[in-house]
Amino acid sequence: MNDTAQRPELNAWHAMLTDDGYRLDSPDAWHASLLRGADELLASGVVDRDECQALKALAEGGHARALEDAVDSRVADPDA
Repeated sequence: MNDTAQRPELNAWHAMLTDDGYRLDSPDAWHASLLRGADELLASGVVDRDECQALKALAEGGHARALEDAVDSRVADPDA
């Protein structure tokens, strides 16, 4: 595995993973973008298959949390 600093595409993927605005505004689109991005990183050779699977696992966990956060937000402010 190459050093992350030498892989700006991977840095961009991680930036999207931590983009709370995108995650909270549109959890499903955010999740789909992360999965698509992981596949693109694999196809372009930036990551190997194991790294791709790890990225997808992060996306899956983040999606579950994003949906929980969306429900919590709606319960806290039903008129939002």
